[in-house]
Amino acid sequence: MKSSFIKLSVWIGLSALVACNDVDTPKYDLQATPELAPLAQPALVLNEASSGFIAETFSWSSGDYGFPAAPVYTLEIDNRKDFPDPIQLAESNADYVSVTVARLNMATLILDGQPGEPCDLFVRVVAKLTADHTVASSPRDITVTAYDEPIVYPKLYVPGNYQNWDIAAAPVLQSYRMNNRYEGYVDFVVAGNPDAAVEFKITTLPDWAQGDQYGDGGPGRLKLDGENISYTPQGYYLMQVDLDKLTYKLTPSEPVP
Repeated sequence: MKSSFIKLSVWIGLSALVACNDVDTPKYDLQATPELAPLAQPALVLNEASSGFIAETFSWSSGDYGFPAAPVYTLEIDNRKDFPDPIQLAESNADYVSVTVARLNMATLILDGQPGEPCDLFVRVVAKLTADHTVASSPRDITVTAYDEPIVYPKLYVPGNYQNWDIAAAPVLQSYRMNNRYEGYVDFVVAGNPDAAVEFKITTLPDWAQGDQYGDGGPGRLKLDGENISYTPQGYYLMQVDLDKLTYKLTPSEPVP
């Protein structure tokens, strides 16, 4: 009798756990993708004197994913309708975002727009539901005439013991699509001590008193204000950093002659 009671109790417990999991686990069932609203100004002529002003406010429907989702939305722009390598204009937790003249101008130049000439581009919004699951809207056309300015990519800096922690002279990583993914080449060689571990940090500004500093968050991972990252062996590496995922990757490489 006692055995039967125990078995019944276990069965009830498992049933309750399954029922609880069924309730707590959201079920993804895409009913509608987010969609960009028609643009207020589908053709824009940008002016350097207005660089700090808003060029356009983009808005969109939130989409229907079969559960009460709270996506992070990313506004992307590209010169191809299939968005093979888009530029990230902005992120938002709301269903709209404003983009400055300066940001849109830089994106247009990076996408091969010529100053003073209309450039046909495409914009879309991407809803990020989880780290690995995104849903994109249909694209909308936008024509942008940019003004002339040097292209300046967002940067990260890699100070370390291999260059005497001189942050002002630290090697630079660049985000060529302004999307929080950076890359660049770093010569991790400690002068006079070829067997030493390389120690470094990743910073958002070339100044210890300003910006964010990222350190060791585990193998291949970053942590804000973490300890020095220690790496061996020394050598010349392609470094890739993803600040959204807080990851980094080092690939052995060869300097270009």
